[in-house]
Amino acid sequence: MRRKNKRIKGIRRFLAVCVMCAVLTANITGCGRDFDAAGYVQALLDLTFQADVTKASAFMEDASKEALMQAYRDSIDRFVAANITSGLELGELKTTRFAELVSKIFMVMRYQVQDARKTGKREYEVPVEICPADVFTAFQEMLVEDSLKMAEKIEKGEYEGATEEETNQQILLDIVNHAYELLDTAYMDIQYGEEETVILHVSADRGSEYSVDEDDMDGLIRKILRLDEIQ
Repeated sequence: MRRKNKRIKGIRRFLAVCVMCAVLTANITGCGRDFDAAGYVQALLDLTFQADVTKASAFMEDASKEALMQAYRDSIDRFVAANITSGLELGELKTTRFAELVSKIFMVMRYQVQDARKTGKREYEVPVEICPADVFTAFQEMLVEDSLKMAEKIEKGEYEGATEEETNQQILLDIVNHAYELLDTAYMDIQYGEEETVILHVSADRGSEYSVDEDDMDGLIRKILRLDEIQ
């Protein structure tokens, strides 16, 4: 069941993929006094969670909407490949289904960007109110329960193939099929926690290129998806 455990642990790597979306709008050039830090954060979060490229393209004049959308899709695909379908030849249809489901999960995240507060010459604090969602914590719990049931089936010899490799492939395909069903169930039964506020720090470097503090963004994603609760 090492493959199963790998997928459970893989959820914790979800953050790395989300950060790739954040990098898309990491370098925004503008005047510190007139810079719309709250708008920038809104654009970043909408791109990451809603696949909304409209606001992001306004801040990144050198990036087309098509390029931003493709980058978003690529980040979703990388997540699916790294954490769900790794090592399996599932074909484009199954992979696409997982990507579409992950995108739907992103889109139901609840967040509200508040007014920015200028804290320095080219520094801002932007509060974001979030309602953490239990999709991935519930998914993990169901995966653990499902892995125990599958272990029983394996022990009883319910998987039989002409070769050991074929048997293993049957098991892995069952894992992936079950994972999709469980993730979809967790998504459909989503519950939100109490509202809390996360502070994102936005600042510019010497070249007047603005970015959100990576640790702050990491923390927001962990909290809104409750990834910090997954052991």
